Amino acid sequence: MAFTMQTLLDADPGRIHIAAEAWLAMAGDLDDACEELIRGSRDLPDAWQLGPAAEAAQAANRDLLAEASNTEPPARRIGQALRTHADTVRGLQEMARQIAAEATGRGFVVDLAAGTVAAGTALASDSSGGQQIGQTISSYVQQLQSIIERAVDLDESTMNAIRVNLPNARTGFGTGRLQNVSRTDLEAQAKRSPAEVKGWWDSLTPLQQEQAILEFPYLVGSMNGVPVTDRDTANRSVLQREIDLSKQQLSPIDARLQYLQSMFDQGRIHEVYPDTSDPRTSMDVEMLKLGVQRSEIADKLHGMEAISSRLDDPDKPGAYLMGLSAAGDGRAIVAVGNPDTADNVVTFTPGTTSDVAGIATDLERTDRMAVDANQMDPGRKTSAVYWLDYDAPDAVTNAGSSDYADSGAPALREFQAGLRATHDGPPSHNTVLGHSYGSTVVGYAAREGLAANDIVFLGSPGVGWVEGADGFKVENQVTEPGGQVSWQKAGKEHVYASTSPLDAIDVTGIGDLKRFGVDPTNSAFGATTFTTDNKSWWNPVENHSNSYWEQGNPSRANIAKIVIGKGGQVS
Repeated sequence: MAFTMQTLLDADPGRIHIAAEAWLAMAGDLDDACEELIRGSRDLPDAWQLGPAAEAAQAANRDLLAEASNTEPPARRIGQALRTHADTVRGLQEMARQIAAEATGRGFVVDLAAGTVAAGTALASDSSGGQQIGQTISSYVQQLQSIIERAVDLDESTMNAIRVNLPNARTGFGTGRLQNVSRTDLEAQAKRSPAEVKGWWDSLTPLQQEQAILEFPYLVGSMNGVPVTDRDTANRSVLQREIDLSKQQLSPIDARLQYLQSMFDQGRIHEVYPDTSDPRTSMDVEMLKLGVQRSEIADKLHGMEAISSRLDDPDKPGAYLMGLSAAGDGRAIVAVGNPDTADNVVTFTPGTTSDVAGIATDLERTDRMAVDANQMDPGRKTSAVYWLDYDAPDAVTNAGSSDYADSGAPALREFQAGLRATHDGPPSHNTVLGHSYGSTVVGYAAREGLAANDIVFLGSPGVGWVEGADGFKVENQVTEPGGQVSWQKAGKEHVYASTSPLDAIDVTGIGDLKRFGVDPTNSAFGATTFTTDNKSWWNPVENHSNSYWEQGNPSRANIAKIVIGKGGQVS
C-alpha cells in the first residue's frame, strides 16, 4: 500500500509514544533483573569450585548471564526508536497542518488527505496572476510531498531499528559477550558531556557495565552521566579500598611510634640514633612528624568510616555514594535518596574547612534537608545531595581567595548537568544551595548557567561581582531527561538568600559589601530573602556554622519550601 498524506494524518503519535515508554520500561526492568542476577551469582565460582558439576553450573551461569545481559540494549534501542518516531510524526503532522492553514488563508483549496492544492474561486478568476498562482501551488505541493517523503524515510528507519534488534528465532539474543570496556574507553568518555556519557553507558550491556565497574571503579564512580546506582556501586568499592589503604598506612606509623616509645622507656634511645649527640631531640622531632602524618590519615579514615556508617544505616533513608576521592583533604558526594528517581533534588555545597575528615556534621545537615522536604511534601520524593567535589579553603585565612570558587564552579556545573542527564521520568525540581564559601562557588557557577530551577545562598561572603540576582542564569525550560532549552536570567523568583542576624560572616566586608561582592541579602541585590534566627546571642561563629539547620529555626522550613518548589511561600 502506498504511503500517502492520509496515512501520516491517521497515525496516532500518542499510541506510538505509549508503546515506546513500555519498551523503555521493559528495558529498565531487564537491566535491574540482570544486575541482580549478576551480583547474586558473583560468588558462585568461589562457593562451588571443584568437579564437573561445578564446571557445568558455572558454564551455564555464564551463558545465562550473557544472554540476559544481551536483551536490555536491544529493548532500549527499540524504545528510543519508537519515541523518536512518535515525536517526529507529531512534528510532521503539525507542519502539514500549518502549510494547509497558510495556503487556505491565501485563498487556495487544500485537500490534505489527497495532498493536493488548487486555486480557490477568487484566485481562479484572476487572469493576471495565473503564472504566479501556478508557481505557488507547485511550491505548496512540493512542501507536502517533502513531508510525505520524510514520513516514508522515518517509517523505514524505525522498522529497520525494530527488525535488527529483535531476537534470532533460533539463538535468541545469543550467549556471546561483547568486547570489554577498556580504560581508554572510559577516559575518552570522561571528556564528553554528561548527556553523551549517559547515551554511551546505556549502549553497553549490563555485563559490560558490571565489568567496567569492577575493573575501573575510580573512573566509573566519578563520571557524570553514569546513573546514580552504578556510581554508588563503583564508589562503595573505592571507599572500601581507601579505608583498607588508610589502615595499612597507619600500621607502620603506629609500629614505629611504639618502637620509639619502647626504646625510650628502656633507656636505649641512643641505639636508634647512634649518629647524633642528642637522641632525645631526634626522637621528639621524628615522633612529632609521625604524629602529624598519623593524625592526617586517621582523621580522613574517621571521615570515610562515617560515610560507610551512613551508607549502611538501616534506620535512615537510603543513601548513595556518587563520588569519593582520598587525595588531599578528600572529596565526597553523598546523596540521601536517589536523585535519579526523585521529584525534588537539592545539591548542598559546603564552605570553608569542609573536608572528608569532618563530613559527619555535613551529612547530618543533608539528612535534615531531605527529611524536612519529604515531610513538607510527602506525596513527592526529595533527594538531598552533599556535594564536596572541590577543594574548599582549609581555613578562614585561605577563604579570601577566589581561586577555590574559580576551580569549583565548572565541576558544580558539570555535576548539575549530570543530574539532568541521568534522571528518570519527568524532570525534577532542582535546587542548588551554597553555605558560606560554598555560596561563592554556587554564585561563580551560576554566572555561566547552572542546571537548576532555584539557587539558595546561606551566610554568604558574596557570590561574585554580578548585577544582582539577574546576573545568574538558570534553566529556562526542561522538557526531557538530559534536555535543556536555553538559559534565563534567574532574578528574584529563582534566587533566595538568608544570613543569621549575628553571623560571623559579617566580618568579611563592610556593611553590605562583602569579600566577593554585594551581600545577596541586600534588597538592592534582588534576591528573595527569608528568615533565619540566631543559635547564640554571644557566639557569631556558632551562628554562622550551625544555626541554619537547628531544630526550630525558621530557616529549615524556608529551605524546605524552596526545595519542593514553593519558594514563594517563604517567611
